[in-house]
This record gives sequence, C-alpha cells and structure tokens, in this order.
Amino acid sequence: MKNSLPPSDQQTLAGLRSREDSSFAVLYTFYYPAVERFVLRNSGSRAEAQDIFQETILVLLEKVPTADFQLTSSLKTYLLSISRNLWLKRLRQAGRVVRAELEELEGHSPATEPAAFGEEAAAQQQTQVRGLLARISAKCQALIQALFFNQKTIQAVAQDHHYTSVHNAQNQKYKCLEQARRGVRNNSA
Repeated sequence: MKNSLPPSDQQTLAGLRSREDSSFAVLYTFYYPAVERFVLRNSGSRAEAQDIFQETILVLLEKVPTADFQLTSSLKTYLLSISRNLWLKRLRQAGRVVRAELEELEGHSPATEPAAFGEEAAAQQQTQVRGLLARISAKCQALIQALFFNQKTIQAVAQDHHYTSVHNAQNQKYKCLEQARRGVRNNSA
C-alpha cells in the first residue's frame, strides 16, 4: 500500500542532510505537484516547472546543512515560497505577465520567504498586494492584514474582531478572499 502522507519535515530534512534518495523521492512525490500546478497556472510549461523545482531543491540543499537553518514553517510552505519566487523572478526577467492568484497567499507567510531573492522582488510584491487590498472593504482589509501579515491565528482574529465564533471568522475570511479574487478577475478582464 502506497503511503499517502509525507514523513515529518524533520525526518525529511535529516534525510536530505545525509543525501538519502528516499528524502528526495519524498520531495518529488509530495511537493512537486503543487509547484507544477502553480507554474502551469502562471504561463509556464511542465518542463519549466521541473526546472523550477530542481532549482528549489538546490536552494534547499544549500540551506539545510548550515548551522543557522531553522524551518519556521512547514516544509511544503517553504518549498512553495522558494518555487514561487524563482518562477516569478523568471517571468519578470522574460518580460512575461505575472498573474498570481490571491489564494496562493493562503498558507504563505512573508517570514518564511528566503531573503535571497532581493528587496526589489519584495517591493514589487508588496505594491501588488497593496493595490489588491485597496479594492476590498475595510473590514476585509483588517481581517486579511491580521491573518496574513500579522500572522494571527483565526482564534485570535475571532476574539479581536468580535466574531461570535471561530467558524464565523473562518466564513468571513472565505468571503474576504472571494472579494479579493473577484477584484483580481475584474481588474484583469
């Protein structure tokens, strides 16, 4: 029977440090499909997705053996952040249009992004996000700011914003993300 869950992040990182083939297989089995989906949705091909994922693994392999490397998010989030930044950088260099969906932000924390991609890319992303946030309601801006930028838990947001339950706060989060997605679709139409 095929295992449907990846081993723990710490097991995978330990395997990568010792260059175990099984850890590389874990990366390709569990994390490559999400990278491929992102690249394909953003003007790329399967071959380009494979290139980006291999570059991502190289970045990871440079960082893993260092003494100060500490994973502050899930391995999947970390890998997706590296891949996303590499792909967006490649698109900008090629002069191709970048059309990333807001849903890509979900589960993404600016604190988990590698700093190796420069301040220019970060500034451009911040400008895009600010433009997107300007098109949604103030209530949604506050909610998204708290969740994604201030990294508050949904429980803390529910309490701070006076929602009657965590479920209501999650529903509002969904509605706000939908509002932002509509803004992206309307702006690109």
